[in-house]
Amino acid sequence: MTNYRVEAKELFAGYGESVVLKDIDLVIPTGKITSIVGANACGKSTLLKALSRLIAPLKGDVLLDGRSIHKLPTRELARRLGLLPQSPIAPDGITVFDLVSRGRHPHHGLFASWSRKDDQAVADALEATQTTELSERSVEELSGGQRQRVWIAMALAQETEILLLDEPTTFLDISHQIDVLDLLTDLNRNRGTTIVMVLHDLNLAARYSDHLVAMLEGRPFRAGSPQSVLTEEMVREVFSLDAQILTDPTSGQPMMLPIGRHHMRPFSPSSMQASS
Repeated sequence: MTNYRVEAKELFAGYGESVVLKDIDLVIPTGKITSIVGANACGKSTLLKALSRLIAPLKGDVLLDGRSIHKLPTRELARRLGLLPQSPIAPDGITVFDLVSRGRHPHHGLFASWSRKDDQAVADALEATQTTELSERSVEELSGGQRQRVWIAMALAQETEILLLDEPTTFLDISHQIDVLDLLTDLNRNRGTTIVMVLHDLNLAARYSDHLVAMLEGRPFRAGSPQSVLTEEMVREVFSLDAQILTDPTSGQPMMLPIGRHHMRPFSPSSMQASS
């Protein structure tokens, strides 16, 4: 593994005249699982889009191994970094095998033909996501959990060292959420893939992540290990919620027990403790 480093430098980003991300300096730990958490409209998905080049910075930059991602050829970037957006849409009637095979497109030049290596990459991706038996079925026939596994399989077939996922557990019941997060953990442990995902559930984020980034008003309020980020102060400031922090008896990671709504206190930049 080459272990590409991803970092944001003095990053401002948004949509039109609306600035969402404000002066972000952030390093994503290589070979680890990072979860981005925060209240609605805090900039979580916008940060993921900026890291994946879906949106251009208004100021600053995103670097991949020291190079601006906006100066990298599209095909080269796609061989290094994969993205699974929220609620991806598959073409009508496409089979699981054909969808997963699309992950091989970045590896083909203008005149390159399908190879044995492509076959193996697709087979490995289907096996890793336990979707081999679904390969001839239409994607639209699958359950939500199965579809999410198939989309992850397509990202795996791309064979990138970095995988970004925007709310991969949304609309899934708890058993399928655990299945998807277990799958991503296996991918990280077995392949060394750097994984960055947006999650809503704080406890699942703490259990499955090596690194948390808690966003508040377009900035990282705090970043670091789950133990250093998931604190009563963070929950109060970021989510306006009083909570007790316990130890998860299964994982040993911090676990948040909500107590009740907390009146939001004025936010000041001096309260931020961001680290990488």
